[in-house]
Amino acid sequence: MKYLGIIKITVLSLLLSAFNFTASAQQKFHIDGTVTGLVNGKIYTYKNNAVVPVEVKNGKFQIESEMDEPVFNLSLTKDAEVNYRAEKTFTSFYVEPGAQTLKLDYTDFRKAVLKGSKTQDDSYRYTAITDQINKKYKKEFDKVEMLSKKYEAAVTAKKDEKTTEAIKYEINDAKEFLEPAYKEIGEATLKFFKDNPKSYFSMTMLLYYLNGMTYDEAKGYYDSFNPLYKNTKSAQYLAAEIEKMKKGIAGAPAGPFNTKDINGNPLKLEDFKGKYVLIDFWASWCVPCRKGNPHLLKLYAEYKPKGLEILGVSDDDKAEDKWKKAVEKDGIGVWKHVLRGLQYKEGTYEKINEDQDISEGYNIHSLPTKILVDPNGIIVARYDGGEADDKKMDEDLAAIFKAK
Repeated sequence: MKYLGIIKITVLSLLLSAFNFTASAQQKFHIDGTVTGLVNGKIYTYKNNAVVPVEVKNGKFQIESEMDEPVFNLSLTKDAEVNYRAEKTFTSFYVEPGAQTLKLDYTDFRKAVLKGSKTQDDSYRYTAITDQINKKYKKEFDKVEMLSKKYEAAVTAKKDEKTTEAIKYEINDAKEFLEPAYKEIGEATLKFFKDNPKSYFSMTMLLYYLNGMTYDEAKGYYDSFNPLYKNTKSAQYLAAEIEKMKKGIAGAPAGPFNTKDINGNPLKLEDFKGKYVLIDFWASWCVPCRKGNPHLLKLYAEYKPKGLEILGVSDDDKAEDKWKKAVEKDGIGVWKHVLRGLQYKEGTYEKINEDQDISEGYNIHSLPTKILVDPNGIIVARYDGGEADDKKMDEDLAAIFKAK
């Protein structure tokens, strides 16, 4: 199972007896905060996607707002414009109705501590568990961090592409040594879900662990969570993402598409009818994807005469030149290539054409992912990457084409 290591988040006791929390039952949260490292000045938060300055006077500040849900994710930043690479300059918390206190370190926002929120307490308990795992693999994590800084320095110094690409491959190789850590974190997370089914934090975290779960597993976890939270926006989004898991799995019809290939020629799913097609979801910037191309070339040479086609679907809609260059450099132009077709509303991350996004039709959330479709347009198997999935793909193809 692949895991996306990410994030933070439980609930006010007086709300646990209620099962509905709507805008008509608004409450307020109030935070009394203290800052070390800043006497007078500003920090920043957000409301309705707008930046809101918070005045700091004599090292103290207050934040108060109405809530139309039982838990609110509050972000705090050092600057009005967030620099996500500077991790010490921002943080977030799960706040609840009522009074809470916050201790903030202006030199490192990650050291901030919120008290009075049970959801945030759950977040701290979970972090303590994963921190113990991280300590076991400190050497491996440190190496990845060192190489990442090396890559950023090379990009800043405008080093040539050969140099930066080499560092990216170093990072990928270093991350492979972290697979045991990711596995342990994943197992610890699932145990946390089982042990804390009434926690808002558990429900929110499930979103980041859907990849690698079956639909039934994800639905089982979701159904076990506290009904109090099922009407929240987070829960509704999570439920919708779980329903999408019915797409792109064995036994489901392959997602239809009608697009143009890398050469500008029309291409649709029906063009592959009568043949097995391996749909490879990849990107020019995805090192594991690129590293797997020599093996795909070998499979293509072996099975194309027996009826196998490969279709590359690239997540490079904003970098067509890099996409085409990668296809040429890796020598994979022998099979068909298209872009996923995703478009965003200008200046935002709002998708505007999900019905034309090929990846959406197969519920793709990580790269590389490969989907094997039979001659009748029915999905045979899904391979989410990793040695085990690659081995399964080889075995499936060998079995399918053995008698041909």
